[in-house]
Amino acid sequence: MLTLKSWTGLFQRGETDIYHTVKVRAPRDYFDRADAFLEDIVYTSQVELNGINKTFLVKLLFDNFMDHVRKGKDLYTYILQLRSKFGGVVASTNAADRPNPGSVPGFQWGLSFQSSQAERAAFLTLNVRLHPAEVNRMRVFFDDMNWKHHQRFNMEMNELLSLLFIEFITELRNGLTEETKEEIIAAIVHKWEEQ
Repeated sequence: MLTLKSWTGLFQRGETDIYHTVKVRAPRDYFDRADAFLEDIVYTSQVELNGINKTFLVKLLFDNFMDHVRKGKDLYTYILQLRSKFGGVVASTNAADRPNPGSVPGFQWGLSFQSSQAERAAFLTLNVRLHPAEVNRMRVFFDDMNWKHHQRFNMEMNELLSLLFIEFITELRNGLTEETKEEIIAAIVHKWEEQ
């Protein structure tokens, strides 16, 4: 009876949802810059933000992107620009170690290629849990992009979140205006307090 009870538990609603794990991959220094930015937020806001971390930041970036998707904005050009500008950041420094991307245009995502020890140490991977409804919505978005633009979009959640993270950190490094930085910090603190 114990087996039956645990098996029937799969059909009960209201239990914990099974989350989808997305892997955000970027060079180590991008993660270090994110940590510094989060420390700056705690210092600047003078609010106790216990446990604020990179996962929260990536999830916030994803939520912002998802908001644009839900409002029906055409993000195809934006995503192609992300790939063009920042796809090289996650690409291997040694092209011989990368698998041949074949006929797929643009950035080819892959976590499974073999790389040198020094290269593995230079890149980090952050696991971000997303709700199944969010993952499904993004699959629909990718399918819509394929349909609307009549070509294979070839993007995965791993690539999207990595590119959003890399773009944000690059913007931080390039320097934000004081007004923009204050708006970002206020938005992050507000989202944190909503939790």
